[in-house]
Amino acid sequence: MEQLVRRLQWPILIVMFLAGSAFLLKMCYLSLAFNTVFGILFLLAFYGFVRARYNVSVPPLLLALVLAAVEVDALGNYFHMYGGQFGPLHYDEFAHLTIQVLVTPITVWLLGAALEKFGQRLSLGFTTFFAGLTIFSLSAFYEIIELWDELYFGGHRIWSLQDTANDLQFDLCGIVMGAALAYLILRAASVRFGREQLPTSV
Repeated sequence: MEQLVRRLQWPILIVMFLAGSAFLLKMCYLSLAFNTVFGILFLLAFYGFVRARYNVSVPPLLLALVLAAVEVDALGNYFHMYGGQFGPLHYDEFAHLTIQVLVTPITVWLLGAALEKFGQRLSLGFTTFFAGLTIFSLSAFYEIIELWDELYFGGHRIWSLQDTANDLQFDLCGIVMGAALAYLILRAASVRFGREQLPTSV
């Protein structure tokens, strides 16, 4: 199985990238059930690929956090909460903040696991910092997807001239909070395992 996955690595990655991008492009128009099922299947496929290709098992808790991030967006669309207030924030701001808090820990863990797999040693602090830069870049790519939806697919996801910058502002706040959370959790795990480097299990 590992040899087959190794040979098909790039086609698999391209298909997963295109499927994920298409999902992000249209998820706000899809049903809650579809988004939930797709999220579960995509995460299972991701888990299986990483396990088969690199012999690395992603902690289920981190995958569950990513699924929770999908649900934050899906539930907001299902209950028509976007465009309205959610406590002191607009729901869009709350979603960008919360989603980044939920997805940053898995990004930190994956970067650390990848570095360790390839024999590189980097402290947890630096790993967390570079993971934060990575997830912020992905957040910017998502804003480009929203722009494509607006320009080419008749969507309406950019509410004002400040919408994209405001989204990125709350993305950044969520990433900082998620990075701090990931650092504390993974630091505690590394101490528990008696290691100085990032643990490959939680």
